[in-house]
Amino acid sequence: MNSKQRLIFLGIALILLVLVGYFVSGNFDFLLNDFWFSSGFLLLILLSLIDQPHFSKDSNVFVNAVTAGISLLLVQTEYRNWLFFVFLGIVFYLAISSYILMWIRNKSLPKENSLTRFFSKLNREIGKPETLFSAFFLWGAINKFGINSNAFNALLIYWVLFMILNIPQIAKIISELFDKKENVKQENSLGLIFGVQSKNTLLVKLSVERKEKISLFDFVEFVYSMDDEKKIRKGLILDAYFLNDQQWIKVLTTSEIDNLFDKNNDIESFTKDVVYKIKEKSKTEYLEKFVGIIAENSTIEKIKFIYNSKITIQEGQLLEVKIKDKTIYYQIINGLTKIEQLENKNETGLIVGEAIQLGMWEHEKVRFEPFGWLPEINTPVYIASQIENKEITSEELKIGQIPNTNFPVIINKNLALTHHTAVVGVTGTGKSIFSRNLIREYLKDDNVKVICIDFTGEYKEKFNDLKPATIISDENTQKLYTTFEWVSNELEKFPNQQDKDKLKKADDFIKTTLSDSLKSFLEDTTKKISIFELPDVANTTSILEYTKQLFKALFNIAKSDRCFGNKICVVLEEAHTVIPEWNFVGVADKSSLSLLNSIAQIALQGRKYDVGLLVIAQRTANVSKTILTQCNTIIAFQEFDKTSSEFLANYFGDGIAKILPTLKFRQAIIAGKALKSNVPMIFEVPEILENDNQTISDDENNVNHENSNDE
Repeated sequence: MNSKQRLIFLGIALILLVLVGYFVSGNFDFLLNDFWFSSGFLLLILLSLIDQPHFSKDSNVFVNAVTAGISLLLVQTEYRNWLFFVFLGIVFYLAISSYILMWIRNKSLPKENSLTRFFSKLNREIGKPETLFSAFFLWGAINKFGINSNAFNALLIYWVLFMILNIPQIAKIISELFDKKENVKQENSLGLIFGVQSKNTLLVKLSVERKEKISLFDFVEFVYSMDDEKKIRKGLILDAYFLNDQQWIKVLTTSEIDNLFDKNNDIESFTKDVVYKIKEKSKTEYLEKFVGIIAENSTIEKIKFIYNSKITIQEGQLLEVKIKDKTIYYQIINGLTKIEQLENKNETGLIVGEAIQLGMWEHEKVRFEPFGWLPEINTPVYIASQIENKEITSEELKIGQIPNTNFPVIINKNLALTHHTAVVGVTGTGKSIFSRNLIREYLKDDNVKVICIDFTGEYKEKFNDLKPATIISDENTQKLYTTFEWVSNELEKFPNQQDKDKLKKADDFIKTTLSDSLKSFLEDTTKKISIFELPDVANTTSILEYTKQLFKALFNIAKSDRCFGNKICVVLEEAHTVIPEWNFVGVADKSSLSLLNSIAQIALQGRKYDVGLLVIAQRTANVSKTILTQCNTIIAFQEFDKTSSEFLANYFGDGIAKILPTLKFRQAIIAGKALKSNVPMIFEVPEILENDNQTISDDENNVNHENSNDE
C-alpha cells in the first residue's frame, strides 16, 4: 500500500471513529477532552497506518513509549487507579530499555546476542501501536462510559473492526484491486515494473496469479510508461530472487535485444508497465556472446562486471563494451565471488569479473588505441566478435593472438631487435621454442645477423638447418680459454711477481683473435647465425672475462665499422649465467661487474649502432636488473616467484602481473615499445613447428623436458 492510499484509509478510519464518538457522546467535545479518543485516533490509528504500518523498530518503540507517557498525563486524577500506574510502569520500562538497546546495538538483529534479541523482540510486541494503544483505548473507554454501557460496546465494536478484521490488511487487499489486475489475467503476463536500477535495467514484481513459468535468460517484452514515444521494448531476465515475501526479476533492455525479434506494432494489446513473456523461440546468438553487465567501482583502466551468462569465460578472454557509438575492448584478468545485501537478512550471491582496457580496435592500423572514458553502470558486456584478417607489413611480425579470438598480437621486428627484448618464464611454458622462432623471423631480413651466447649446446642442434657458423674456431677457442685461465691465475699473484710482458701479449692475442673472428663472421654474406658456446656452466672468472672480451670486441666493431651494414641480435640464452644479478654471482663481484658493464654498453648504446639484445631467462630475480631494465619489450610466460611478479609489475601493472602464476601453456603477457598496441595484454602463442618436427602444442604441457631438452 503506497502513502497516498494510506492517507485515504486514515481518513476513513478517522471519520468512522468520529461518527462513533458522536453517537456515544451526543457532541464533539471528546475531540479535545477525552483520553480514549486521543489514544484511539492519534496513537492507535495514526501510528498503525502511517508511521509503523509494517513493524516497529527499537527507535519506534522508544517514541511510542514517550508519546504514551505524555498521553497518560491527560488522564484526570480521579481515573488514576492501580491500572494507571501499571501502564505508567510499562511505559517507563519501554522507554528506558529501548533507549539502551539503541545505544548498545551496532549490528542487524539476527547477528546480535540472544539476550539483546529477546528484549528487542519483546519490546516490539509490547510497544507496537496495536498492542500499547489498544490497551489505552479500551481502558479510557471503560473509565469514561463503564464496561456495561452501550457507549463502551460501540467503541469495542469499532476496535474489533480495526484490530480483528485489521484495517491495514483490508487496505492492502483493496490496494491490490487498484493494481492492474486485469493484466494478470492475460496468459503470458508476468508482473508489473516496480523500480528502475538504470535506464536499461528494470525491477519487476512478479504476479502471484501468473501462469507462465520463468527461467533466467528468458526474453520478455513490455511498453514502458516513462518512454517518450510509444514503443515495445524487449528484454532479458538477468536475475530472479525472493524478497519481502514476493518474487522479483531483473530485466535488461538493449537495442541488440530489440533487434532479435520481429517488430510488433500491436501496442494497443499491451498495458503499460506490465511485463509479458515472449513465447517466440529465442535466438541463441545473443546468449552465446552475452557475458553480463557493468558493475559499480569500474574505472577507465579497469572495469568490473557482474557475470550473468550461459557461456563459460576465463582469464585472458577478450570482451567488448559499447560506449556511445564506440566498441571498446577489455581483457579479463580476475574474478571474485561477492554477497550482495538485499534487505534485512536477504542476500544474493554474485560473481564479479575484472577486465583491463585494451582500447578501440583500429583495423587499418591493426592495433588497439586507448579510450579515455568508461561505460555506464549496467551496460551489457559481450564476448568479442571476430574481425576480418588484415595484412601486415614486412617490418612487422605476428607473434600470436588474443586467446579465443583472431585479434593479432603484432610487434615491430626492428624495434624488438634494436631496443632489446626479454623473454622470461619457467621451464615448460613454451619460452624457448617461441624465442628460437623469433630468432628465425629476425633472420628472414637480409641484413640481420644473430650471435647466440649459449652454454646448453641446444642451439647448435635446433638451428642445424641454418648451418650456424662458429665465430671462433675450435683451435682458437681452446687457446683462448687456456689463455684466460693463465691470465686469471697470473693476476692473482702479487704485482711484483706478475710477468707483465707475457700478460700484454696474452691480452693482445685475446683482443686480436676475438676481433678478427667477429669481423670475419660479420663480413661473410653467406653466414647468418653463429653459436658462441661457453666452455663451462659455472660463473668462473675465466668464463666471465672470456664473455666480457667478446662483447667489448663486438661493441668496438659496431662503433668503428657499424657492423659492416648489418643489424646484430645478441641472444643471451640462460641469461642468469651470462649476466647474473650481483647476489647470484659465484666469483668476485669485480669480475662480474666488469662483464655487466661491457654488456650494459650494448644495452645503453647498442641501438645507435644497430646492436640489440634478446635476453632469455627463467626468473628475473637471477638476471642483472641493469640489463633487464634496458629491455624495452618484455614477454613473460608463466612465473611463480614473487620477485619476478613484482619486477614485471613495473612493466605490466599490478593487476595483470598478478595472473603470471596462472597463465596457461603457450600463454604470455607482452608490453613494451615493439608491441604495436601500446598496452600490456595476454596473448597466446600459436603452435610452432621446429626443424626436428617438435612442436609447441597443448599436448606438451606436461612433457618431461629433461628427456626432450625442450621448453
